[in-house]
Amino acid sequence: MNKIQIFDTTLRDGAQTAFIGIGPEDRYLIARALAYTGVDVIEAGFAANTIDYLTLRVISEKIGNSDNSPVICSLARALPGDVELAYQSVQPARPDKRRIHVFIGTSEELLEHSIEKPKTEVLKMIGDNVRKARELLGEQGQVQYSSEDAIRAMRTPEGKEWLAKTIEVAIEAGADVINIPDTTGSATPREYYDAIKYLKQNVERIDKVVLSVHPHNDFGNAVPVALSGLEAGVTQVEGCVNQLGERAGNVDWPTVVANLKWGGYQNLIDVDHIKTTEFKDLSNLVKAAIGTNRMLNHPLVGDSAFAQSSGIHVKGILRNPNTYVIIPPEAVGRKIEVVLGQTSGMHTVYNFLKNNGYGEVDCDYSEKQIVLMTDAVKRMSMKNRSSLTHTESKLLAEHYIKCQPLHPRISLVHWQSIDQMYGRPEFEVAAVVDGKLKQGRGQGEGPVDGFINAMVDATGITVDGLVDWQEMPQFFGFGAKGYEMLQKLGLTDSEKMMLGLSNGVSRGQEAPAHSIVEIAKGRETYCCRGFSPKITEASYNAIATTFDAMHRLE
Repeated sequence: MNKIQIFDTTLRDGAQTAFIGIGPEDRYLIARALAYTGVDVIEAGFAANTIDYLTLRVISEKIGNSDNSPVICSLARALPGDVELAYQSVQPARPDKRRIHVFIGTSEELLEHSIEKPKTEVLKMIGDNVRKARELLGEQGQVQYSSEDAIRAMRTPEGKEWLAKTIEVAIEAGADVINIPDTTGSATPREYYDAIKYLKQNVERIDKVVLSVHPHNDFGNAVPVALSGLEAGVTQVEGCVNQLGERAGNVDWPTVVANLKWGGYQNLIDVDHIKTTEFKDLSNLVKAAIGTNRMLNHPLVGDSAFAQSSGIHVKGILRNPNTYVIIPPEAVGRKIEVVLGQTSGMHTVYNFLKNNGYGEVDCDYSEKQIVLMTDAVKRMSMKNRSSLTHTESKLLAEHYIKCQPLHPRISLVHWQSIDQMYGRPEFEVAAVVDGKLKQGRGQGEGPVDGFINAMVDATGITVDGLVDWQEMPQFFGFGAKGYEMLQKLGLTDSEKMMLGLSNGVSRGQEAPAHSIVEIAKGRETYCCRGFSPKITEASYNAIATTFDAMHRLE
């Protein structure tokens, strides 16, 4: 039986899921858990992103240096600077455990709306940058090349010839892994099977490289497309845990493994090196790391199915939604949403500023201001384990673009519940508003409603009511729910110290609760969050922060 490689991209493509943020400690723990589960390759990030670069260095050093280690991989655009950063990011790993993954868009849609370069120049970029990656890595390292949006590129006879040429150039330049992605998730299983067969018959020396399948799930076909690729001769499957990834997500590779081990494909392909008994704990760890129990990427109805956060994708989407989104959002009652988060670049931040009345770069603000705001967005997203709310994004814009103070104008000083077993909950609050102490009192149908009414009385800010309210305890460490797998990983003392788990003491019960509140005021809604060791107090802090945002943004 052929053995396949499992290429996990949870920390790269998965981290591009809208509405999430993964901090460095959780990124490291996920990488350790993936290695423990037996994956062959961990794509640990995109080195051109400063935050990813630092994480890649740590993962490469700590995880990529033994015979049983997975290969540690960094993504790189077909640009010399990206390739150099990718190499530096995986350099701490053992030479045979390093991989650079070079990619460039190749479909007509991406060439026109995202890459904006002629095909002759694209071929040169492929050859030059794959060759550079090979020279940096030497013979022991691995170079992977991806023709982004390959399947749409192959939907005409001319497109098939063009795609074959891009792959020939990559192989000639030194690539030893060729990935054929279904970037928009629009391929049928038969179409993908035929595409692989065509390339195997029409690309010189393709039999000398590893072929890889990278399906997205926009039409819900990611698993069958991956399986059809394996039938056609692919020997590497790329995907994410919990189907994370852009829009409706990447293929859930544990589901593919389950098909190969117990489904209709059993006994055809060897996946015995994967510890399937760990799938549940691995899934729980990833859910705990992103701070949600929701499956964000369900096709059509998932929170992230039509949302974009990564700057690479946003550029194309804004020029033409069809660049990445095949299903018309309005046809299923949805719309395209661009959110700011840890993978957002300057272009995404600029688009937010332009669409929210902050004007144009070099006219109303400088490029340096965008750089500073982009960095703040990334750091806030990781701290909050989430992409930013619209309100939080505007508060950052007020500071970095309009030079308004970042400190609050409304600060909660004291609150007291006058709750009773019977009757409506009642609160007394004290808050400093623009330097003056204000007091208020309010009743409500429940404690959140009562607290809001007390804040209205104290601040004089009228609201139209609560829109949404979420409470999320955030436990981390040994003994914390979702982190059961830590007991199996055999973390060293230095790793525990790096992660804040010295002496194996759990930070779980010390972690703050996290609450998000959305309140309507006129035609606007304001959404902010609060933290506290006490879960009810976290909600009250979120309400106070939301009132502060209303005051600062009016």
